[in-house]
Amino acid sequence: MSRKLSRRSLLYGGAVAGSGLLAGCGGRSEGGEPSSSPTATETSAPGSITLTDLSVKRSELLAGETLEVTARVENTGGSPVESEVPLRVDERVIATRSLTLGAGERQRLSFAERVTTTGTQTVAVADTRASDVVVRAERAESRRDVGAHYYPWYGSPMHNWDGAWSTEAPSTPMLGNYNSTEPDVIEQHIDWCRQAGITWLNVSWWGRYEGHDERLREDILTHPRAEELDWSILYETVGQFGPNVADLSAEPVREQFVDDIAYLAENYFSRESYKQIDGRPVLYLWAADNFTGDVTGAYETAVKRAGVRPYLVVSIPAFGAIDVHPIVDVADAVTAYNVYDTSDPSGRTADEFVADAETVYDAWYRASAYADVDVIPTAMPGFDDTELTHVPRDNVPLESTPTQYERVSELARRYADGPVLITSFNEWYEDTQIEPSEQHGEAYLDVTAETLAAADRTPPTVDTEAFTLSFGDIVHVSELEPVEYGRTFTFMLERLQVRDNTGETVVDLDAGTGSETVTFLLGAYGPEDSETKTWRWLGGQRETVVAVSSLPEHGQVELTGFAPTEMELTLGIDGTVRDRTTLTETDDSYTLRF
Repeated sequence: MSRKLSRRSLLYGGAVAGSGLLAGCGGRSEGGEPSSSPTATETSAPGSITLTDLSVKRSELLAGETLEVTARVENTGGSPVESEVPLRVDERVIATRSLTLGAGERQRLSFAERVTTTGTQTVAVADTRASDVVVRAERAESRRDVGAHYYPWYGSPMHNWDGAWSTEAPSTPMLGNYNSTEPDVIEQHIDWCRQAGITWLNVSWWGRYEGHDERLREDILTHPRAEELDWSILYETVGQFGPNVADLSAEPVREQFVDDIAYLAENYFSRESYKQIDGRPVLYLWAADNFTGDVTGAYETAVKRAGVRPYLVVSIPAFGAIDVHPIVDVADAVTAYNVYDTSDPSGRTADEFVADAETVYDAWYRASAYADVDVIPTAMPGFDDTELTHVPRDNVPLESTPTQYERVSELARRYADGPVLITSFNEWYEDTQIEPSEQHGEAYLDVTAETLAAADRTPPTVDTEAFTLSFGDIVHVSELEPVEYGRTFTFMLERLQVRDNTGETVVDLDAGTGSETVTFLLGAYGPEDSETKTWRWLGGQRETVVAVSSLPEHGQVELTGFAPTEMELTLGIDGTVRDRTTLTETDDSYTLRF
C-alpha cells in the first residue's frame, strides 16, 4: 500500500490541512507527503532557512511513548525570519514550534511528543525526512495462549469483485476493501493482535503454490514484523478434496495428502515464528471429519515422509462425540471451527447459541478424561453469510455482537485447559471477524483482551457419573445406505431409560432431542429426526460412554432401538462389567442390570 493510501490515512483521516512550513520553503513534496530522501542530510530552503543534523532518539516505540526529535536550524539569509515549524509523522502534524531567527543565527530545535498511532511511519521536520519509526501496540496482558483463524484472500488477483469485496460481508471493514498483501495492512493486523492479546494466527491454506500459499510465504511471513506473532497452517480440506469425503485409502487422495504435509514441513514447520505446542509444529485440519478410509495409515506415511510429527489439531462437527471420526485416532487436539448450528432451519437465538456452545464445551471437556486428546474451545461472535453472492448459501443468520462474543468467550475461557481459538480474525463473509469494523469499532479487540486473554479462569466443576456400553461389532454405513458418508454404527438409539432397583425412572431420554441430564461423551453422533421419529446413532467406536447426573447403586439401563447386525452388548461401570445381552436387528427394548 502506498503512503498516499496508508492504513493510517484510512483510520485517522489523512494529513492535517494548512500545516505551517518553514518560511521560504517551496511547499510539500510531490504527492503532498514528507520528502522521502534516504537520509537527513543538509536541506536548504529557498530564501534563508537550512535544516541539518535531524535525529530521532528511538526508532522503535510502544504506542503512548514519547517520540523525541532534534534538528539544527540556521538562518542563512540577511534578514530575520519568523516561522511555525511542524513535526510530521506520516501525513499528520503532531506538533509545531514557533521560531524566530536573526540573520546568520542558528538554533537547536527539539520535539518530545506522545505518539499513539501504531505502525511503521515516516518522521519529518517540515518537509525534511528524519527517519522511519516503528510504533507498536502494547501487548495486552495474557494468561493463556489465544489464536485466531486468519484469511489472506482479500484483494486482486484473488477476492476482488471490482475492488469491492466487502459488499459481500454484513459488516464494513475499518480498513475498507484492503488487499491482504499490502504491508500496511499486515502491520495493522499485527498491531491489532498485540492489542487484543492474540499471539497466534492460523492461516487459511488451499494448496501448494496456490494464491494463499504464495501470500503467506512471500508477503506475510517476509514482513519485517511477522516474527512478533506465531503462525500456523489451517489446512482447507474441502478446498483440497471437495465438499464430500476424502477417502485416504484412494491412492490419488492419499498421495496428495502425503505430499501436502511434506511440503508444509519443508516450507513452514521449521520457521522460527511457526506455532508450536509441546515442542511440535501445529497443523490444523479444517473439516477433518471428511477424512475416511485408512486415515491412520495415510497420516503415519505423511509423518514419515515429512520427518516431523505435527501437533495435530482437527476441526470436527460441534454436535456429536469427539471420537466418532477416524481422524481423531491420530489427533492431539480436537476443536470446533463453528459452534453455531447452521443445520437448524429455524435458526438459533442468541441465548440458544450460547447454550449450545456450553453444551458442546462441557461434553467435550468431560470426554477428554476418557479420550487421549486435548480440547481447544472456540470463541466466536455470531454467524451471518447472507450477503454472499459468489457462493450460494441458505443458512439462517445470527447477528454478530460484542455482547454475544463476550458470553461465548467466557465459556471458551472456562473450558480451556490450554489454548483457545477465535473464529475468526477476519472471515468477513460469515461475519465472524473480530477485526475492527465501522459498525463495532475495536469492541471485539477489547473483549478479546479482557475476557479471553487476561481474565482469570475458574475451571468447570464435573459432577456426573457415567456408564459404558461396549458393542460386539461395528458396521460401516455403506452396508446400510450407500449414499451416506463414512460413518460407522453400532446401534440406532431411540430412547434411553435408567431405573433404580424399585423400578422408579431416574433417566428417560428421547435420544433424538437430547437432555441436560444426559451427555453422550464418546461413541455417539448427533441427534437426527424424520417426520415420524427421532434417534441418535451410536458408533464411531465400539464403546459409547454416557454421563448422567446421577446413577443409582443398583438398577437397570434400557435401550430402545435396533442394531445394524446381531451382536453382544455389555454394560460397564467404573471399569467393571455389570451385565450383557444380545442385540438384534429388530426394533426393540434391551435391558442391562447393575
